[in-house]
Amino acid sequence: MIKINSNYLNNKIIWVSEDLRDGNQSLISGLNIKEKIKIWNLLIKLGFKQIVLGFPSSNNHDYNFIKFLIKNNLIPNDVIISILTPAKKKLIDFSIKILYNINNCIIHLYNSISKNQRKIVFKLNKKKTFFFSLKNIYYIINKIKNITFQYSPESFSNSELFFSKKISYYFSYLCFKNNINSILNLPMTIENCLPIKYYKMIKFIKKNTINTILSVHIHNDMSNAISNSHFAISNGIKRIEGTLLGNGERTGNCSLMIMIYNYYNIGINSDIKIINKKLINLYNNCININYNKRCSWYSNLNYVAFSGSHQDAIFKSYYYKKKFIWNILYLTINPKIFFYKHKNIIKINSQSGRGGLKFIFWYNYKLFLNIFFINKIYNIVQNLSEILMIEILKENIFNIIYYRSINMYFNNFKIMNFSISYIFNFKIIILNFNKNNKNILKFFMYYYE
Repeated sequence: MIKINSNYLNNKIIWVSEDLRDGNQSLISGLNIKEKIKIWNLLIKLGFKQIVLGFPSSNNHDYNFIKFLIKNNLIPNDVIISILTPAKKKLIDFSIKILYNINNCIIHLYNSISKNQRKIVFKLNKKKTFFFSLKNIYYIINKIKNITFQYSPESFSNSELFFSKKISYYFSYLCFKNNINSILNLPMTIENCLPIKYYKMIKFIKKNTINTILSVHIHNDMSNAISNSHFAISNGIKRIEGTLLGNGERTGNCSLMIMIYNYYNIGINSDIKIINKKLINLYNNCININYNKRCSWYSNLNYVAFSGSHQDAIFKSYYYKKKFIWNILYLTINPKIFFYKHKNIIKINSQSGRGGLKFIFWYNYKLFLNIFFINKIYNIVQNLSEILMIEILKENIFNIIYYRSINMYFNNFKIMNFSISYIFNFKIIILNFNKNNKNILKFFMYYYE
């Protein structure tokens, strides 16, 4: 039996816009600075008081946009900005440095704790994952002073509940002990359970944390993002992350516009100004997306990853998958059920990472490239995607490696020649390289879709 206190309707909800981060991350061609400023001004005009600006340690576009807002004093005093950082000390330091001298800001740390992520992606057991999480949490606590600290146990809804509780408790305790304002975000990174289960998970975590604001970030894979968000609010959650129209990775996030209108419909003021058609058209012109492509299960974008961390997890889980068992991270069911080919599940833009490139070369060209090769290609592709603001197709990436690979040095070998030809439905790749003064010829032939 669910026990809901009706006073939750009187709680003021903090609506957090993810349009410039998760919303932008899901676009084939990311937003340029002009488009980001238009959306920033729109969000300010609508009355959003917390806005996530992006991932400055991952790409220059987010970094330049944040620096532009700071340099031109475009952040109102009553608006709190937030940036994400992965659990890597170098990137944490970089992110904290950006927030220097900003009063109203949040640094958001995340690391995945689910069983599959621990086993496949990070090669860590529970104990090592727990200490890894706490080490990075404590590192940030010792680095920040007037900054709010937000932590997300990524893939929370996929994780063992008691393990999630343990990390969540210690996060809230360490922040409380060190007088740090904290936010514990409980993301449903992949929507794979019904609202009632998610409700009970949140309730359990809420009972086992100390003096922290609880927040949710829900994706819409099963089209229950709105229901899950309402259940979360009924459980006393006061902070909801989402995007204006619900665009986000795969089938999207919780739509804040729908949540806000639901509140207006039952006579509750959400503190966000009415969203009219003119504002929606302005938003649509910036993001340039057809919402039919975000339909749960059936749409092609439901089976596409742009984010670097998602791509890395997909590549590793796909590479090690068993033949008849579909257990791919971030892809809940096999896309071939709806006639979508596996070669299209990774797309490369400015948000993408090295794992995506590894997948493209391994799946499409049967080339398992080492880290030296990937680093060189990644830098070129990253620069191209940031300058052109478009998706870089796998054919373009192959052309880069084809034209840039001749006489390219890697440790103790040098590529001499690299060629490809097509015979009917077969690809033939010839790789000629020099290793320790010996010419070696590699020959690949395989069927392609």
